[in-house]
Amino acid sequence: MLITFSGLDGAGKSTLIAWLKATLEQEKRPVAVLHINTHVGLYAYVRFLRDEAMRLSGVHKPPRPAVYTESAASNGGAHGLRWVYHRLRKALVWSKVLRQVIYPIDLLLFVGYRFYQERLRKRILIMDRYFYDSLVDVANGRNWGSLRLLERITPTPDVALLLDVPPERAFGRKREQPYEYLERRWRAYQVLFPLVRTAVRLPNHDLDAAKAILYRVVTERLPAS
Repeated sequence: MLITFSGLDGAGKSTLIAWLKATLEQEKRPVAVLHINTHVGLYAYVRFLRDEAMRLSGVHKPPRPAVYTESAASNGGAHGLRWVYHRLRKALVWSKVLRQVIYPIDLLLFVGYRFYQERLRKRILIMDRYFYDSLVDVANGRNWGSLRLLERITPTPDVALLLDVPPERAFGRKREQPYEYLERRWRAYQVLFPLVRTAVRLPNHDLDAAKAILYRVVTERLPAS
């Protein structure tokens, strides 16, 4: 079974994923949790190699600011090679064209992850973010033709959850991204998720109510075992 969580930063994904994992494991159902940006795809591998190189060379990655500011976004006015590195990294990581090109490659890699976790290890696979979040990242609000095609070739989860928290609430909870960025992504979610046949919109204004809805949806769709 594949369960995916999508939504803005600050929507409460990590809290609900941890609760669902613990609840299912109490019912003797093995669970694996993967993060789309950390465990799956070419960017994840590049990030792993970068972190390993930094670790071996004794370089420590600076902590991410807890609150978004203009100075943090511009790397504090860094100059020289560090400035060039950050500019190059930003151009590559946020290139919409490049991300669409490697999207099918990441899908193939994910098929392997899914086969290993679901078929060989017999685990319920929970994804913290999914390919739908990647599509939202590259959406420009106008040209959805190619993105709809990519959505169609994306493996449909058994439960595709959208934590539908408005941008102002998400920004108030977790101010790591500018409000305009959150608002742009939220609008893209509203276009994308009606295309996903297993999508479930999960308001997360009340944690206990969200847990109850989440548990009901998951247990209804769990395969008999």
